[in-house]
Amino acid sequence: MAQRNSEQVQKFAELDVGALVVSTATGFVKKRPVTVSVWVLGLLLAAFANGFAVSELQEESYSIALGNAQEVDQKELSKALANLRRAEDKHYSVKGWFWSCDDRCMAAKDKVAMAQSEVARVQEKRDMFLREARREVGIWSVFGIRDIRSSFWRAWQAGKDMAARWTMFDAMFVMFNSREESMMSTVLQLVLQYIMNLTVGLVGACFYFAYNVYTLIVSYGEPALSGIAFFLLVMVAGVSLVGTYLMAIYGTVAGGGLFLVKQAAKTAALEGNRGGGGPPRRVQYRQHHE
Repeated sequence: MAQRNSEQVQKFAELDVGALVVSTATGFVKKRPVTVSVWVLGLLLAAFANGFAVSELQEESYSIALGNAQEVDQKELSKALANLRRAEDKHYSVKGWFWSCDDRCMAAKDKVAMAQSEVARVQEKRDMFLREARREVGIWSVFGIRDIRSSFWRAWQAGKDMAARWTMFDAMFVMFNSREESMMSTVLQLVLQYIMNLTVGLVGACFYFAYNVYTLIVSYGEPALSGIAFFLLVMVAGVSLVGTYLMAIYGTVAGGGLFLVKQAAKTAALEGNRGGGGPPRRVQYRQHHE
């Protein structure tokens, strides 16, 4: 039994990690060629798709409409939001206990409602200029692709930030509950917890990004069939990029763990060879006759 265990440890110590990875990847490609092809297509789109160029007239019209939207956002919308904050502060200062509200409070509440209506009106005005600007160039243009990329990276960062916050809370609980565990065990637990949180955060970011892509397609005024095709291509690119990132992290962690286990197996094999020393010696006792 001990000899069998020693042989198994020796085989594991001699395991070629690189060959194992190559054989696993080759087998996956052969079994799922369509999935791999779509995944490669998504990575190529994410890396090289920049959109179609537009004419100078379209670009000029886009710049003018976009400038109008930015002017509304910086001047009118900022003023409307400041008025809304002042109205809300005034309403809060005159509001009574337990949601009671007298005539002065009701007047302040009406001003809050008027300020909210003004903010909504100015936002609609800004969005109208944005829609005009975007419909001059289309979602397939360089400007549309630029907005899509910005939306993706915002969702990406939001998912990573969420994972970091969750891991921070997990670390607080682990520190309180792991007084008897070693530091290495605690660090390993936090690393695995961060990977789990990152997976959930980036998957949630994909859904958030999908909604943003839909709103951008509508804002750019793209026809139904063209919009559906664009949506599918963008989601293939986004999911391929997120999947590649997560698989790289999984592979790094798994490879590091396998390397540590392999080193431990080598150490155990060396110690076994040093202490083995060959077959046990037999001691014969000579019987004494009187």
